[in-house]
Amino acid sequence: MTKALIIIPARMASSRFPGKPLININGKTMIERVWECASKANVGDVYVACCDKPIKNLLIEKKIPYIYTKKNLKSGTDRIYHAFLKIKNKLNYNLIINLQGDIPYLNPKHLRSLFRILKNKNYHMATLASKIKDIEKIKDKNIVKIAMSKCNNNVYRAIYFSRLPIPYGSKEYYEHIGIYGYTPKILKKFVSMTNSKLESSEKLEQLRALENLVSIYVGVVKEPPISIDTLTDLKKLKNILNKRKKP
Repeated sequence: MTKALIIIPARMASSRFPGKPLININGKTMIERVWECASKANVGDVYVACCDKPIKNLLIEKKIPYIYTKKNLKSGTDRIYHAFLKIKNKLNYNLIINLQGDIPYLNPKHLRSLFRILKNKNYHMATLASKIKDIEKIKDKNIVKIAMSKCNNNVYRAIYFSRLPIPYGSKEYYEHIGIYGYTPKILKKFVSMTNSKLESSEKLEQLRALENLVSIYVGVVKEPPISIDTLTDLKKLKNILNKRKKP
């Protein structure tokens, strides 16, 4: 039986948007909304991995399961792994999903799509992508593009990730959605790898897996979720929410 554990890394010290897990979005903090979306997917237990007392206090108040980790960890993936090691019944889980803590209106179907891919015993690491419909996104360095080849039915295999438009001259471009799933074995292997040359160049840690010959399988979803990386992103989201309220 496939049993998944969803872990949401959250910290106050974001370089581009400090304190964002606790920002108020229509009456709830962002981390609450992400946790609720993950729970609605109904694919596994959901924990928040945090390292700051304000987040911890909120999670206790809202009765949201959490794991307290060290502050000084290299990346969100390292936080996921260290949180996983603290889970008492960790041997019961054969899949771990790394869900970013800045996607307050994630479609739960996206997590179910990722879960279906990972149920294939030959796929040890997987992520999601979506076709880019907004031309401006193609040249936006903050939007990570993905080159991939078809693998099986609706599953693809990642060839490369870049902040540049790839593949060159393509008629269609795909945006990478930063949600990952791994087997515990692959996650342990990943965090033990040294930073790779391409990873350092593109500032994309998933390239470390590709450089170490770990295949990343990709599911395609219709619409990308809105990620809140900056204050500008938050303003855009609030404009969208205000428009939805109007008749």
